Amino acid sequence: MPNLRAAYLSLALLVFVVASQSSAAEIPVEKSAETHFETLSASEGAKRLESSTESAPPISAANLRLEEAIRMAVEASPKIQKVASAHREAEWKTTEAFATYMPTLSGSINYLLDKKYVLTDIAFGGNPTSIPQILPTTNYSLNAQYLLFDGGASTQRWRSAQLQETAARQDLEWAQFQMVREVALQYYKTLAAQILMDVANQNAKTLQDHLKDVNLFKKAGISTNYDVLRVEVQVSESQSELLNATDNVENARGHLAEILGLEEIAHLDGSLPVLTEDLVRSVDVEGFVGRSDLKALRGKVEALDRLDSAAQRHWFPKVSLGGIYQYYNNRNDRFDDPENFREAYQVYLALTWSFFDGFASTARAHEAIEQKIQLEKITQQASLKAKQDVGFWKRKFLYFCSVYKSRLADIQKAKESLRLAREGHRVGVRTNTDLLDGEAELYRAQASMINAQVGAVEALGNLELATGKQFYKFL
Repeated sequence: MPNLRAAYLSLALLVFVVASQSSAAEIPVEKSAETHFETLSASEGAKRLESSTESAPPISAANLRLEEAIRMAVEASPKIQKVASAHREAEWKTTEAFATYMPTLSGSINYLLDKKYVLTDIAFGGNPTSIPQILPTTNYSLNAQYLLFDGGASTQRWRSAQLQETAARQDLEWAQFQMVREVALQYYKTLAAQILMDVANQNAKTLQDHLKDVNLFKKAGISTNYDVLRVEVQVSESQSELLNATDNVENARGHLAEILGLEEIAHLDGSLPVLTEDLVRSVDVEGFVGRSDLKALRGKVEALDRLDSAAQRHWFPKVSLGGIYQYYNNRNDRFDDPENFREAYQVYLALTWSFFDGFASTARAHEAIEQKIQLEKITQQASLKAKQDVGFWKRKFLYFCSVYKSRLADIQKAKESLRLAREGHRVGVRTNTDLLDGEAELYRAQASMINAQVGAVEALGNLELATGKQFYKFL
């Protein structure tokens, strides 16, 4: 019996050694080369939007890279297209406001189909005589007018339109800035979900191998039913975690496809960036003042102030210089008889003064004042939120960088601990429970390190959105 028991023990140890050597290695986490976010100017963004129909063929989702994803999002995003259209609208409003500095020229053609002249009674030597007021049957006229003075209201409206156009351009730059970071963050979230799914899959396979081993050991009399039940529980948990990781991948790919306007996204290739605390050491909580959206809000406030000033100048008189040229025929009813046509012209200087307009101008002035107050409060709220966001996301970024370093060291320790547990189990000084604990520690350290990388990317992206500045090049 002792010889038979020794034979069983030797066979079980041989099976375990073969199984442990065939287990797959841990999923390595590569360090990526530095890449950068792409920031487009308003003019470049408009050109890309206008030429999107002539751009290169659509990129296949199977080989999608980050720079291609950003290009697709900037060109196809409805949000970007909407803001770009608003910018073009503001440019045309500037042209409309400048039109008041240009002379106006209009023409008209009148031909009387029927007429009854107005009679004027004149007394000649005590005898009243009715003389008809002869009107030309055909009359070609050309009118020209040029505004000389309106109290500066036109200048204020033109300056307001310029400020609105500048604000619209800054809104376009900010929308592009946001879109680039939104795409980059979702891209790396999808990539991280894929890596976590691979890690969960590897963990599930390793535990399945352990379950086979412990069943063999139980048959050989080395392991107990307790060991089998404990491994079965961990296998069940690993399967649940794998299902959850797979679902997270599908959700992340779906969100990324939605942002890019694609039906689906295939497997992404790449690695997560490794970020360091030095990127944000010099970030100041007051560093948000240069954000494009806040500049746009301040520009809109100044534009409304100009509109208020323009509306309050309604009481100024308006001085215009004009002229009228007429080419008419009052000799017969023909319109194609140039020999009977005559010429006439008038040059005039007109002064108009509106004393009462039903308070319409006063209402426009107060509307501009109230709109300016609303924008000032929105700007104040955005500034307060930006200040809080800068401090919050800077602390979050430093936290995730610290966690990443700790988990990177933990992975090395967990690998060494697992190696020692395997060696100890091979010589009989470690139990199967020690092996399971080592595998679990390594899995948790790998997953935590990946989550820390994604958290750092998210924190840095939000910090860049809070400050309006670029700290790291992701492309």
